[in-house]
Order: sequence, then C-alpha cells, then structure tokens
Amino acid sequence: MEYCEGKSHLTMNLNEILARKELRLYFQPMLNLNSGKINEVEALFHWEHPEKGVISSFELFALAEETGAIIQIGEWLMRKACEQNKLWQKMGLPSFPIAVCLSACQLTQPNFVERVQRILEETQLSPEYLELEITESIMMDAHIVLPILRELKRIGVQISLDDFGMGYCSLYYLKEFPIDKIKISRSFVCNCTTDKKDATLIKAIIAMAHQLSLEVAAKGIESKDQLLFLQQHLCNIGEGAFFSDPLLPNEFYESFYNIERIIREEGISPVLCRQKQLEEELENARQELRDTVSLQQGMIFKFVKENGKFIHTLCYGELFYRIGIIPEKLIGKELFDFFPKDVAEKKLQYYERAWAGEENVKYEGFQNGIWYLTSLRPVKQGEKIIEVICSSIDITERKKMEETLREREQKYRLIAENMQDLIAVVNTNGIILYASPSYETVLGFPPNVYEGNAPTLLVHPDDVSKIHSQYEHMALTKSPGYVEFRYQHAQNGWVYVESLGTPVLNGHGEVEHFVVVARDISKRKKVEELMRKSEKLSVVGQLAAGVAHEIRNPLTSIKGFVQLLRQEVNHSFYMDIIISEINRLESIVGEFLTLAKNQPPKRERLDLRILLQQVVSLFDTKSLYKNVEIIQEYDEGLPFIYCDGNQMKQVFMNIIKNAIEAMPNGGIIEIQISCHNFHSVRLTFIDQGVGISAERIKHIGEPYFSTKEKGTGLGLMISHKIVQEHGGTIHIESQVNKGTKVEVMLPIKQPSPVENSI
Repeated sequence: MEYCEGKSHLTMNLNEILARKELRLYFQPMLNLNSGKINEVEALFHWEHPEKGVISSFELFALAEETGAIIQIGEWLMRKACEQNKLWQKMGLPSFPIAVCLSACQLTQPNFVERVQRILEETQLSPEYLELEITESIMMDAHIVLPILRELKRIGVQISLDDFGMGYCSLYYLKEFPIDKIKISRSFVCNCTTDKKDATLIKAIIAMAHQLSLEVAAKGIESKDQLLFLQQHLCNIGEGAFFSDPLLPNEFYESFYNIERIIREEGISPVLCRQKQLEEELENARQELRDTVSLQQGMIFKFVKENGKFIHTLCYGELFYRIGIIPEKLIGKELFDFFPKDVAEKKLQYYERAWAGEENVKYEGFQNGIWYLTSLRPVKQGEKIIEVICSSIDITERKKMEETLREREQKYRLIAENMQDLIAVVNTNGIILYASPSYETVLGFPPNVYEGNAPTLLVHPDDVSKIHSQYEHMALTKSPGYVEFRYQHAQNGWVYVESLGTPVLNGHGEVEHFVVVARDISKRKKVEELMRKSEKLSVVGQLAAGVAHEIRNPLTSIKGFVQLLRQEVNHSFYMDIIISEINRLESIVGEFLTLAKNQPPKRERLDLRILLQQVVSLFDTKSLYKNVEIIQEYDEGLPFIYCDGNQMKQVFMNIIKNAIEAMPNGGIIEIQISCHNFHSVRLTFIDQGVGISAERIKHIGEPYFSTKEKGTGLGLMISHKIVQEHGGTIHIESQVNKGTKVEVMLPIKQPSPVENSI
C-alpha cells in the first residue's frame, strides 16, 4: 500500500494499518537535569510500512493532519499512551507524566475535553500523569483554544508548549495561556555551545520561564557539552540521543534505570546543580523584593551618617515620583540637597533621634499636594547603628477625612453649644457619655455633673420609674421612645421636660447607645393648666344655666303640690313626690359641685357606663329643650378601666355638648361602648348635626379654633390632652350636613410610661 497514492487512501485503510500492527508506539524519555531521574516520557508513533520502511512520527503527523486522520490517530495515541503508563505503574516503575502532542483540529473538535476525561476514566490513569503538548501555531486562535485549555487544566491535565521559538508566539499569549512548561526547540540546542546567539536565546528563554514560574525542557541534547551548558544555566528537563533514542515499551522498561545513571556519570553533580538552583532562587527572590518595593504605593529609603551628614543610600517606591522626587537624585545626597532649609532642618531632628537609637520615630510631611507619614527604624549590628531604614505611606485621604471631621465637629459643637434643647448620649449600661452645654443653661448644673452618671440623676423620684420603663422599651423594640418628667433645677424647684430617645444601632443591628433630646416644657405645662381652668370655668358657667332649668322644673312641681296640700293634706302620695324631686335637686347640685371642685388627677377603677350615665343625666333638660334624643348602647361584660372620673366626665361633657349644639333643629345622638380588643375599650358618639368640612376638621383640637361663633376651641383640645394622658386616642370623622362621629379609645389597664408616649 502506497501512503502517497492519495490523501483519502490513508484514512480509508487506517483500521487495516492498526489491525496489521504497522503503527508502532515509541517513547522518548525526558530527564530531570538536576537529579538525573526520568521526569516524563514523550509518546511517539511510527509507521513501519512493508515497502517504504519506517515513516517517522513527524512525517506521519503532517500527513494525518492534511487528511483529517489525525483525529482518529491522535485519540488512538492518547489511549495507548495512557494504557502503557498505567501498565508501567503496575509493573513498579515510578509515576511520571506521559506527553502526547495535539494538533489544532484535535483540540478544537467537539467535546474534546469530555473525550480526554473518558480515556482517563477507562484507563484509570490519574489526570496529573497526562501531559498534552500544543504548538505555537495553535495559540494564534487564542479565543477558541484558551477556554478549552482552561477546561483541561480544570480536570487536572498538564499543558506544555512544544518547540518554543520555532513558530509564532506572542509573549502576551504565553502569559495568558495555562501552561506548565515550555520545550525549547532542538534547533537552538544543537548549536548552543558554538553559537553565542543560540546560547543567549536559550539563557533568555530559561530566565523568562523561571520568572513566569514555568518549567523549561530542552529537546535534542546530543552531547555532554550541551548537557553541561543546560545544567549550568538551570534548565529543568532534557531529552535527546545523548540519553536515549525513542524506545519501544519493553525496551524502555528494561533500560529505565540505565538511562537514569547517565546524568549522574556525565553531568554536573546533583549537589552543584542544587547549589546553582538555590543561588538563582535567591537572586530571583532579591529581584522580586526589589520589584515589589519599587511598585508599592508608598516609598522606602535608607540613610547612613558619614562625616556628620545623613546620606541616603537607597530609595524605592511610587510615592517618590508623586511628591516630585526622582530616586536617582536622592541617593548619595543629604536632606538639604533636595528640601528647602526649613523643611530639611525639621526632618533632621527626626533623623537624629532615629540615629541615636530611638525606635519607631514618626513624622508627617507635605509636598506637592500629598500628605505622607514616615516611620524611621535604626538597624543595629551588635550595639552599633549602621543605618536607618524608613518607610512612608500616603495619608492624604486620611488628612482630608480628618479635616472634614474637624469642620463637622466645629459645626456640631456650635449647634450644641447654642441650642436650648438638652442633648445626651447614653450607653447600654445606662450611663450618660455626653451632656450638651445647654444642660447648664436650662437646669443650672454643668454637663460634667451628668456625664458618667445614670440618666435619672436629679430626676423627680416619682418620674424615675417612667424613665427606666422607657429605656427598657427602647432597648427591647429598638425604636424611639417618648416620656415627660421633671428635672431638678440648680436654684431649687422642678423643670418639666419632654424627652425623645432614639436607639443607635451598630453594623450587627444591636443597640450601641441612645441619643436623647429633651426640651423644657414648663411654660407649656403652665399654659395647659390655665387652659384647663379656663375651660372648666366655661363648662361650669354653661352647667349653671342647665342647673337652673333642672331646679326650676322640680320647684314648679313642689309649688303645685304644696298648693294641693292645702286641700288634701291627708294624701302622702304627693309628699313622696316632693321628697323625690328634692333628692333629685340635691343630686344635681352635688354633681355640679364635684365637677367644679379643682382636685389633683386621681385614677381609680371605674365603670364607664356609670360615668357616662351620670354625664348624660346632666343634659336631660337641655336635650329635651333642643329636641335631641340620646340613645345609649353598651356591650355585655364591659370591663372596668383605670381613669380619673372627673377628667373623663369633662371629656364626655365636651363631646355631648358639642353634639347637641351641632343639631339646632334636633336629632339623635348615639352613644356606644364596646370592647375594641383585649387591651382597650371604644366609645363612639354619633350625631346628626351640621358636620364639619375636611379643611376645618384638620384644626379641631387647636386652641382658640372653634366651629361655634362664641367658642374658644379649648374644649376638644383639653379633651385630647386628657385622653392622651390616659394612654388613649380621639379620632373625629365628619361630613357636612350629615353629622359627626367621635371615637374615643381608652386602655383597660392602668397605662405605663411607655403607653403614655405620644
């Protein structure tokens, strides 16, 4: 069979060639040039043609690429190489990678990575013992090849770049491709001892590869001189006829240990190789350190003292250029050579301190718009200081932040020192960390009296429990809290304040401290008290008219029956009526006197139905006169509530009085009491009056705003305040010409300071 008869002939008869075992597998050993051990093996294939003789792997590989048979041959080669490597491992040879060359069409065929994985699984060879060789020409299609190579590296296969220097290779691709080693072409190695250019290229390739953390293999070593040259320049791996020609599997197995003796006998000893390697590693480390220092954002420099002058001996770092100093102009110079006299004299003081042996000398400098911090540390040899090493970092951003913080602090201090509100910062242990200067302005005590103490210091004893409850509430709910209490003034007496506390949370959502802002409300308290009294007087005045009507009616009855008594003295029935009416007069007058009497708030357990019935009874005559019917509806099982009876009567009277006056032509007032939930009771007052517009209803409850011609507007404002002090709310809904609904929500239990917050 002629292999040159046609390109298709080879493909068509490939299976026949394999069946006749004309395609033979050979292995080229590659040795570690330091230890002499076989480092890896390169798999090759030859065609032993019955008529043309042996066709080399190089010739057959090129022909197979042209015909497309390389895909099938390449897969056969990879499988056979993996099988043979696994067999050698079972036969007791040391484990090493086996290298298989790839063509571009192999690498880019669909599912190539999956094919490699399948071969490794079927042959049971670990991925690290398979090395795939690529050529420089493959790298030209980087956008296609690079993802495939990365997937191969991901599964653990090694990648090498074969015949480096013979084809097209961008150094950028060399940096980007996931390559483990590069293999120098035999064309450079064959003349490395006679041609200076080849020698220079090989040394440059080795140095470059080592800087990129790549191994270097040299191909085509044919003499001892070439071996020694490559060893002296720290080439890692070598192969060629000097060690062995390509061998059949059984030949390789039999010659294995004889091949490993060659470098020990002919080359540089492993000890000297190791010493040269360590020297290179040390120099590389030094160069890496120099490169690292020169690239760092700060700057490093050293100086010594010669003839009473501090002379700089070293300088590296980006910061030198940024502050406008060229390192070359600094070395061998003293401070006065590149700094103004005043700056140099200032820095000289720090140099003297460091040279005298002081540790951690630091100073800040400013130049070319950049702030920097320099640390100086003396270097000693025995007890003698031989030099000082200095490092500097850019602190411009920190300086800007510090300046911004100073400006903000000045603004906040200006605000804090001139405002009348009391500002305090309290930690979670209940200790005041900061008290604003306004404490002295408002309370007479300087801030340091409060700082370091509990917030309840100088608080009225009756209000301490409210403050404790509020802090517990804020810590538990992590939400703001409000409380009113009394602070002692330096000149005796008490100052009413309202206080709003806000928890400040850290990055983990935990309370770090509380910011408390309080305000003097003593004047407001006095105004509210005056308004209460004014409203009460107004109510009493109106009640006087009602009482007059109530008294007039029973007096009329008494007068009539007294006249009848003249005729029928013996009828006790009339006497009973007289006594009943007199009792009613006494009850009305008693209610009037109770309401008119100014008593301190006193909360007690009361029945809302009785309170409301007592108030409604006061309006019987007025409602009858105005043609108004009052209907009362109560839920069964209504609970008792804690409240001040007189204050709550005042609220109900204000609401009912307003409802009656809103119906000049008469109507119905519905009063309902129901349980809103387990914690509160709802009272609803519904009238059929003229209603209030949406615009005007916004101002209901404001002092001196009233929908009545002669009203003061204080009634509902006081009612709001009373209900809020009881921990409840008032809500008003109204439609013009349809009526108004007032809803009062009151807590069932006695309210705590937390529930009193508004």
